[in-house]
Amino acid sequence: MKKAILSVLLLSAVIASPASANYFSNPQVGVNLNVGSAPNPTPSQLRLLGESRSVIAENVVPAAPAYVAPPAETYVAPPPAETYVAPPPVAETTTVQTPRDFMVFFDFDRSNLTPEAREIVARAVDTAKQTGSVHIVVTGHTDTVGSRRYNQALSERRAMSVKREMMRDGFNGAMIATLGRNFSEPLVPTGPGVREPQNRRAVIDLGTPPVAMLEME
Repeated sequence: MKKAILSVLLLSAVIASPASANYFSNPQVGVNLNVGSAPNPTPSQLRLLGESRSVIAENVVPAAPAYVAPPAETYVAPPPAETYVAPPPVAETTTVQTPRDFMVFFDFDRSNLTPEAREIVARAVDTAKQTGSVHIVVTGHTDTVGSRRYNQALSERRAMSVKREMMRDGFNGAMIATLGRNFSEPLVPTGPGVREPQNRRAVIDLGTPPVAMLEME
């Protein structure tokens, strides 16, 4: 009697259970199969369900990767500019040339020296002593007034006047030669009979300075 009652209760429980309790879960397909009273899905329904899931998966936009800021560049200062250093100034060498020619002037038709002429002769003697001149030539000149013969003698007297003055200043007369050029070598070219003060002159030529000879030991 007890076994009959237990069988009736179990049958009632099965009948009263909902159809959902008869579903079987299939994780590989992604659906629940009804193994009870509910109808199972057909193969075409399963294929459409899988395609719909693929489309949904394709339309899912992947999330953008997180933005990572690039490392900041380290500023490197440029090397300091080279400081321009000006080269030292080159010392200029000033060459003082000793005059070798001195010129004295005379009054018209005169051979005596003026005070200004004597000062020039004295400077010529000092220079000759400093440079060691050993051969001096004094040349007299005239303007174009008068004959060549007369002016030749006048030019010679003027040269002698300069030589005597140099000897009075202490220079050896044996080292002085004199010449007369009349009006053949004018300082300022003119026609005949012209009184030109610059042509009435005497030129003191100290010559080439002597070359020092080294004594060979």
